[in-house]
Amino acid sequence: MVVTHQAAGGAAPAAPLPLATRPVYPAAVRLPLAEKLNDRHVPDPYRWLEDEEDLACGRWLEAQERLLAAHAPSWSSRSYFRALLGELQGLGGAQVPVATPPVCRGALRFFLHRPRGAELPQLVVSDDREMQASAGRVLFDPMAADPGGLTFLTVWRPSWSGRLVACQLTRRGSESPELCVVDTASRRVADERLSLARPTPVAWLPDDSGFYYVTGAAGRRQVRLHLLGRGSSADLVVFETPHAHLSVAVSPDGRWLTVSSAPGAQTGNDLYLADLAARTAAGTGLRLIHHGSQERTSALLKSAPNGLLYAVTDAGAPCGRVCRVDPDRPHYAAWSTLITAGLEDLLTACTALTDPASGQTRFLVGTSHRGAARLALHDVAGRRLADVPAPGTGPGTISGLSTPPGGGGEVFFTYTDFVTPPAVYRFSARQGRCRPYTPPGIDGTSTRPAASASVPSPVVRHLTFRSHDGTEVGLYLIEPAALPEGPRPTILTAYGGFGALAAPAFSPTITAWVRAGGRYAIAQVRGGGEHGTAWHAAGSGVNKPSCFADFAAAADHLIDQGLTTPDRLAIKGSSHSGLVVAAALTRHPERYAAAVCSDAPTDMIRYPLMGIGPLWATEFGTPDDPEQLDVLLSYSPYHQVKPGTPYPAILLTGAHTDPRVGSAHIRKFTAALQYATTSPKPVLLRTEADVGHGQRTATRWADLTADTLAFCATHTGLTPPDHR
Repeated sequence: MVVTHQAAGGAAPAAPLPLATRPVYPAAVRLPLAEKLNDRHVPDPYRWLEDEEDLACGRWLEAQERLLAAHAPSWSSRSYFRALLGELQGLGGAQVPVATPPVCRGALRFFLHRPRGAELPQLVVSDDREMQASAGRVLFDPMAADPGGLTFLTVWRPSWSGRLVACQLTRRGSESPELCVVDTASRRVADERLSLARPTPVAWLPDDSGFYYVTGAAGRRQVRLHLLGRGSSADLVVFETPHAHLSVAVSPDGRWLTVSSAPGAQTGNDLYLADLAARTAAGTGLRLIHHGSQERTSALLKSAPNGLLYAVTDAGAPCGRVCRVDPDRPHYAAWSTLITAGLEDLLTACTALTDPASGQTRFLVGTSHRGAARLALHDVAGRRLADVPAPGTGPGTISGLSTPPGGGGEVFFTYTDFVTPPAVYRFSARQGRCRPYTPPGIDGTSTRPAASASVPSPVVRHLTFRSHDGTEVGLYLIEPAALPEGPRPTILTAYGGFGALAAPAFSPTITAWVRAGGRYAIAQVRGGGEHGTAWHAAGSGVNKPSCFADFAAAADHLIDQGLTTPDRLAIKGSSHSGLVVAAALTRHPERYAAAVCSDAPTDMIRYPLMGIGPLWATEFGTPDDPEQLDVLLSYSPYHQVKPGTPYPAILLTGAHTDPRVGSAHIRKFTAALQYATTSPKPVLLRTEADVGHGQRTATRWADLTADTLAFCATHTGLTPPDHR
């Protein structure tokens, strides 16, 4: 790479002439800096904003805070949204439910529970043998450990007996956790603390004597065995790989060790298996049984009762299948297919359980059929025994299927949809049906609060539209009941990355906007996982522009159908969804009245140098490749900002330090937009300290969300009912 400086006479380009009503933005030096990549000169005038420790960057951020404070009072509906979000978040959401399905260890049940009014979820343990109200016991409360709300329980895993729990804690937005082992009875730390670079899976040994975990830096990731009481210096390295993604698991009976490694997100994985009962002093005996990183296919190996091994994979089945694995011939080539997702179905989950009447192993399989969640019971030969009525009747999501170790006749899971807050259910093989589940010692009204009877449920519609190349794309539309015909203020969003589903789920954000009288639309654009691996591939790498084209077509469809108008349409997204929004507003600024872009990668040339960007090469491509560089430049929002353009009202939000995406993305994009826009509509930046990429207390979440919704309402003309 060669850095060059380009400018006529060595001077920075002249700024566009300001309009009389154009906001006065904080001064930001525009450097005549360009980088030479594959014979292309790529401008980067705000590179100095990458250094968050720089004094000039600090002064610029302070000025942005003052500008935001000057504009925020004009968001007249903020108090309405703040009060409503405070009420709605008590119902839970997809990211922070009121309660999670229990992890069962004998008679013990471990789960997260967020009591009404609590800032953060607590880790609770209850005992099925004790049914009195006091049986539920808080094992770890983040707010008790840190009343400032800056410590988060990110990952936790109980040992097979339930006597110990490995807890991973992060602080002040960091994603480098501290792992501590907590004694369930005493709630005291039972072993030395381990400092980790990233969160890790924990695979306990069957006798609770230690666990496998993942550590190491990029390019040298390791699975290690840690034995309690022996010190981390004695930890044994059992596997090492240059792959960035690494996980480890041990079967409940302690016999099978599985290791999965992958070069990146959604790149396919390599799967290794070892029989710990047969291992020797020479090593674990891990052997490669699935080479998915080469074939770009993924597989997950699972253990079932009666010694059965099975795999859930997209190899040979883009929408998923379940295969039986012979321990004597475990290589992928010998796997036998048991269950394949049906036409227009997507396999979403599978777990094994025991039929208490016959003692036979059964599979409970979850699928999504055009967005509707379905459950079915199969035998070990894959034969469909029965359809299991799932909660809900329309588009919905079942997640977190879990079975007690070693079998049992019950399965726990979470169900939610756009109008139903997430709730825990239990499927009973004996009864053949699902029922709501409340762990012992927890007040059921706190885990499933009833919605207000005076507020009609929103109406949910699933639409389809054609993208620029004729591809049919789905679109969820959530709107108030009995809404008069005609255009309404609307928020449009999409995720469209890393094969993630735009799954139907209850959201306090969506519900608040719809209660205020607006429409909320979610486009199922390419790059997501709604139609399996092929749909993801169609919107990733050099195909990533299809994701943005689909999003633009969704906006056109909403306008063409008379559901909204350009002056009443806002777009909103965070992380990869924020990239979609940033690309949309720079490509077609005239289509939108407002945009909210949060925690997003926006400099697609330097993204590999920020946060964990190196892990995303297969999702976005690399600027080191000439063809991929051209694709990246074609949509990189930071580089697509054009001076002299009347951009819509824009609110950018992010953390002072974002260890995942890199906070410089939002800063640089803000400076570029403020320099370029000729519109009287504001370009504002809202930043927070000590929150990282996402986790925050309930209060801070409600404050942020109220700001974003009130901003959208102000610039799309939405007036909540009690503000008219």
